[in-house]
Amino acid sequence: MPNMEREGLLEYAVGGEVLLAAQPQPEDFMGLLGRGVRTVINLRGDAERAALERQNAEAAGLCYIHLPLPMHELEPQHLAEAARAIAEVEGGLCIHCRGARRASLLWALYRVVHLGWSPAEALAELAAAGYNGEAIDACAYCIDDYLERTAAV
Repeated sequence: MPNMEREGLLEYAVGGEVLLAAQPQPEDFMGLLGRGVRTVINLRGDAERAALERQNAEAAGLCYIHLPLPMHELEPQHLAEAARAIAEVEGGLCIHCRGARRASLLWALYRVVHLGWSPAEALAELAAAGYNGEAIDACAYCIDDYLERTAAV
């Protein structure tokens, strides 16, 4: 899955069949299916938007999971919920939020906490996918913050 930007839609291919994205528009769901995505995980909190998105995703033939998670101060239970959802996915996966930052943080923390990657390895994967500058810096900060906050747990 190539990285793509068109009319504000940002997508980053990581981990083979995983796409991290900004908010898809209704017309984007059929395109996701055509590119091998089988499941969409929406991290945004707006339930009304999620209900409409579910209709659009399912009409395109995609599985849909609404997993509203905060951008900052993710907790172990948030990451555990996400790991369970990711583990159930068969085929390509698109994880999205408003601007693809929360999706990148969640993916990086999933790699670190559940797959044993180092933070540097997770950040390198994001950088290779096209994340840079402030996006990488914010993700690095949030990874460090999560690891520091949860080390005492």
